[in-house]
Amino acid sequence: MTRDHAYHMLLRVNIELEAARFALSLVLRDWHLHLDAAPTPFGRALSHADLSRCRANLEITYILRLFGTWEAVLRDYWSTGLRRQTDPDLKPLVDSLATRRNVDPGTIASIHDLRAFRNEIVHENLQVLRYDYSQVARALSTFVSYLPINW
Repeated sequence: MTRDHAYHMLLRVNIELEAARFALSLVLRDWHLHLDAAPTPFGRALSHADLSRCRANLEITYILRLFGTWEAVLRDYWSTGLRRQTDPDLKPLVDSLATRRNVDPGTIASIHDLRAFRNEIVHENLQVLRYDYSQVARALSTFVSYLPINW
């Protein structure tokens, strides 16, 4: 993989978020045109309220997608770039890569704070975001910037 490819993977998540925001805003705006086309996944058609709730949770959903993509990049560098065969938890993985790549302490602290934030979303059903998508994306991309150009 290359660092540029890693950045592109993260960017694709951002593009998908914007596509979802766009699509949901159009469907919600013109809901009356889509009533008959609404899928019925649980025996009832999706409602305007269902789509509004989806839009309200979209940023949380895509923050998790972004973290998953970022973690996949780190794990690819771990296994391919460093030829490591272990599968460490994320905290030791980040710490090990940070040491190997000489990541500055402020970036490491930010990453660990965001990791805790991600865990709150996943394990505590956090609904109020203290970081928005762009803040998370910026911090994760900064960490990727410490990886080599090619691995």
